[in-house]
Amino acid sequence: MRLKNICKIVAATLPLCALGGLSGCSDAWDDHYGQVGESSTSSLLECVQDNPEQLSDFLSLLKNTHVYNNHHATSVTFADMLAADQTLTVWAPVNGTFNADSLLELCKTAKGDSTVGQHFVMNHIAHSLYNMNAQTNEDVLMLNNKYLPLNATNLYDAAVIADKANIPATNGLLHIVDNDVQYTYNIYEALTSMQEFAHFGSFLSHYEKQELDEERSIQAGIVDGQKVYSDSVMVKENALFRVFDQIMSEDSAFLMLAPDATVWQQVYDEAADYFNYGSLPKADSISEYWTTVSLMSDLIYNRNIQHVEDSLFSTSFNVREWPYHVYYKPLASDGILAPTNIKDSLLCSNGYIYRLNQWPFTPEELYFHPIITQGEREASIISYKDCTMNYRAVLADTVSGNGYLDIVPRTSTSNWNATFEINNTLSGTYDICAVILPKTVYNANSRDFKPNKFTAVLNYVDAAGNKQEEVYPTELTNDAHVVDTVVIGRFTFPTCNYKQPDATVSLQLLCSISSRQTTFSREMYLDCIYLKPVPATTAGIKPRKEARK
Repeated sequence: MRLKNICKIVAATLPLCALGGLSGCSDAWDDHYGQVGESSTSSLLECVQDNPEQLSDFLSLLKNTHVYNNHHATSVTFADMLAADQTLTVWAPVNGTFNADSLLELCKTAKGDSTVGQHFVMNHIAHSLYNMNAQTNEDVLMLNNKYLPLNATNLYDAAVIADKANIPATNGLLHIVDNDVQYTYNIYEALTSMQEFAHFGSFLSHYEKQELDEERSIQAGIVDGQKVYSDSVMVKENALFRVFDQIMSEDSAFLMLAPDATVWQQVYDEAADYFNYGSLPKADSISEYWTTVSLMSDLIYNRNIQHVEDSLFSTSFNVREWPYHVYYKPLASDGILAPTNIKDSLLCSNGYIYRLNQWPFTPEELYFHPIITQGEREASIISYKDCTMNYRAVLADTVSGNGYLDIVPRTSTSNWNATFEINNTLSGTYDICAVILPKTVYNANSRDFKPNKFTAVLNYVDAAGNKQEEVYPTELTNDAHVVDTVVIGRFTFPTCNYKQPDATVSLQLLCSISSRQTTFSREMYLDCIYLKPVPATTAGIKPRKEARK
């Protein structure tokens, strides 16, 4: 199916005036959608009624399916709409080509009634006139906002019956087709409608809302100081579209990776261990949100803006977070789209959902990332004593953030201390590191190669919400000739502080040089505090130092 630019849902397609006053609204409708081009003595509803041997099932659905306004059923049916003075084109499927009984049964509930209207009835009706002739070749915007291809013989997959096209009515045209027009979900609809994707859909639906699109709605006047609309066009919005892009937009070509419920539960349980918010109010809800968002962060890709063969970056990609959310050679044998990972695919109106055989990501790729607290970031310093702080900029590949903190002791014998706030920790295991620069970063001719010597104290919050500390009394030193990542110790945080306004983790560095130890320097060039994730499979290893990658 050809895709067009539409990502909005029409929640009401009929003027909000009394049924007896429908003709009074016709001027607004005809101005909006165009005039009927051919005279006739019968309305569209009468044209359908005049063909009971072919269209009695379709007529029953028109009479039993209601028009909805802002998610609320009105007393108006689609049969009423076909009898009103609106300009419409109808493609009516003949009896026996769809299960009318099951659709009528659905109409007995509000949810089913709305679904039948969206997925079936409105999938066969469009505003304005659409002739079917040898020159016809266009895309038609149906009442449900799906664009369907129309040619001389077919609307999408439904063929017009010979001599049953272009039947004129007072309010439009009727075409009788040999089958019902297939409704194709977009990716968002598939996730929120199909039971096999309920593990995604229930989460996404929770953040869905409807908003009035004033520009596309038809204003009927002012009542009690409020605008009243005869045609209320509602926009389906979801706060998560800011995270996963407009995955209900019909003008894009998305690709989504979808594990089944069993695989999803396994990776969800693993990830949830990293998002333990302890005693925080509504901790379970916060954990569910960030666990799910983190796992879904690299499941959705917009193919319109990239070449899949070379590399693939998800809709979560942000250049400031490089190299995350980018996967090179995705079609290779070890790529995320390798044939061994893909079970099959589901065609949607705006792309494909690839069902997964297995989960192609590691925690380190999706959410368990290193945490870097820049030394030169003034806001990260909670307190300091017996020293002054100088913030210096430098352009060097080996210096993160293009800057560092020069910690200068107050006197030549002052053993200073400084405490740094650390944000966005997960309840996982990290190597706690300090990255220290040589003096040659500031002066290339410096011959001061005296190392620093210090201890550290890690402050955190336990699962009960109590403040705790982990003391590292062993005196640590760095190699003063190179950019050195000093591993202070390995620690498993019991709680998570990811995306929270108040940091619960801090690291205090304490200079520990005695007056007789003249081979050490009290001045420190601190690049950053660096928390390196330790995969669960290797969390028992206790390294001392390493060169930071």
